[in-house]
Amino acid sequence: MIKKILRSKSGITKALAIGIAAIVVIAAVSAGIYFWMLAPAPVKGPVMVYGAIHEFEIERMLDDFKKATGITADYIRLSAGELTARIRAEKDRPMADIFLGGPNTYHETLRLDGLLEKYISPIGAEIDKRYHSDPEGYWYGFYLGAIAFAVNKDWIKAKKLVAPKTWDDLLKPEFKGEIMMAFPYTSGTAYTIVCTQLFRLGEDAGWKYIAELDKQIKYYHKSGAAPARIAAAGEVGIGIVFGHDALKVAGAGYPLSVVYPPDTGWEIGGVSIIKGGPNTEAAKKFIDWVLGKDAGQIHTDLSFRISTRPDVKMRPGTVPLKDIKLVKFDFKWTAEQYDAIIAKWKALTGK
Repeated sequence: MIKKILRSKSGITKALAIGIAAIVVIAAVSAGIYFWMLAPAPVKGPVMVYGAIHEFEIERMLDDFKKATGITADYIRLSAGELTARIRAEKDRPMADIFLGGPNTYHETLRLDGLLEKYISPIGAEIDKRYHSDPEGYWYGFYLGAIAFAVNKDWIKAKKLVAPKTWDDLLKPEFKGEIMMAFPYTSGTAYTIVCTQLFRLGEDAGWKYIAELDKQIKYYHKSGAAPARIAAAGEVGIGIVFGHDALKVAGAGYPLSVVYPPDTGWEIGGVSIIKGGPNTEAAKKFIDWVLGKDAGQIHTDLSFRISTRPDVKMRPGTVPLKDIKLVKFDFKWTAEQYDAIIAKWKALTGK
């Protein structure tokens, strides 16, 4: 009788142990499923980039972004003014996630339009505070550049001329029809050139200068960088461009000298997230990556631009901004007045 009872107790103990084990397993599995359900899904591509920098720069950067994050990316390349118009036109159904490059004026203009997504990147704190970004996180500066003259040295020598050194030199009779720049409504470079005159001379005298400069221009191009390449080919003698675009062409062996006139304009090249884009989470990953040191060095090595990161080394031949006499440039004003300035330039030049 005692043995029978003991056997019964033993059976109960085993059954109880099995039951407890089953409960523990079920609880563990349930907890795993619960935490799996709570865990964020991995960020996947593609991220769509609207890029205002050169195609080969965008392609290399997007390849390296994929290697670093596993996120794929596609892009469309246009000048900054064209991309701004496109983003505005797509405001009810945004087709892209990232606006990459172009002067910060355009990013600030889109911020004022309510078309950018706020994102406080943890990498933003590593950017030089002088060139940081919108303090609310709507755009970030990732490179710098100053306006320069790309002068064809062979053309100057053949014509027995002295290369222009100042803005007023461009108005000399010998340079009439030998200068090229872009349209300010398509190009951030050209818009910076126009605003430079308003800041260095004041609005009244600035617009008079712009009207006189227009008479010297052979023709305008859609792309801000193109005048450097066209001057290098000898189609014109002088292209007005950002210095880094002239340095790229000169670095390829073309006979260009790069002249930074006193009181020249400059840019903080921006990057921002387009509000309501198809892949905002991937766009945030892109912002974090492009602001990092590795991406900054890649971009600087490709473009001759100056990084906003103090730990990125400049390419040999690049002139630091501290060695260029820059005009006092009100970036906020250029954004607020963008539409008005473009309208006035069109009315003044008839173009």
